Amino acid sequence: MIRNTKFTFFLLILLVFTKIDSKQLFIMINPAGHAKNIGRKLVEGYERSVTFKMAEVLKQKLEERYGIRCVLTRYPGEEIVDLQNASFANRLGIDFYLDLRIYRQEFIKPKIFIYNLVFNPISDFATRVFDPYKFIPINQAHFFNINITKSYGLRIKESLTKKHNKRNFDCFGVFGVPLRPLKGIIAPALCVEIGICDQEQWKNLTEPIVESLGFLVEN
Repeated sequence: MIRNTKFTFFLLILLVFTKIDSKQLFIMINPAGHAKNIGRKLVEGYERSVTFKMAEVLKQKLEERYGIRCVLTRYPGEEIVDLQNASFANRLGIDFYLDLRIYRQEFIKPKIFIYNLVFNPISDFATRVFDPYKFIPINQAHFFNINITKSYGLRIKESLTKKHNKRNFDCFGVFGVPLRPLKGIIAPALCVEIGICDQEQWKNLTEPIVESLGFLVEN
C-alpha cells in the first residue's frame, strides 16, 4: 500500500520525529486529486491544482499564526493509492485531518460545505468501549473520535457563519455522509468542500478557514 516515492520517504522520516514535541498540534491536509486523478473541471484548469495551491497557503498560515505543525498528503506528481492517507495519518498520530475539495458552480457567491464520515447515524454514534489489543476494522476507525469530529465541524461552522463571513460566502453542514476519503482515519477528520465560479475565489476563503481552526489551539 505504501509506494516507494520521495513523498513516502519524507513521511517515514517525519514519523521518526513526530513525538519530539507531543504538545504541538499536528494537522494533515489532503488536497483532492493526485497524479492520476485531476479531479473536477473548474473555470480554468482542474480541481487537483487549485486544491494543492490552497492547501499550501493554509499550511503556511496555520504554521505561522498558531504554531501548528502541518503536513500535506502529496506533492505535485504524487500518486495516492487507496487508504494510503489513512495509513500515514494513523501512523503519524495526527490530531486533525482536513480533506479539501473544490468544485465549479454557477452562483457568484461561494459556498462551503462541511462533512464528516458517517455510515449509519444511529449505530455510528453508539457508545463503545474499545479494546486496544483488538483489531479495529477500517470501516469502524472513525468511531474512536466521531463525537469530537462532529463538535469540531460545528465549531468550524460557527466561525464560518459569523456575520462578517456571511456577506462573502455561505456555509452549510455538518453533514454526516459515507465519504470514502475519510475512511480508516482514527483522528477527527472533516471534509471541507468549496464551490466557486471564479478561479481565484479560493484566495478569499483561506483566511476565514484559518480563523475557523483557531479553536484547535485554545486550551
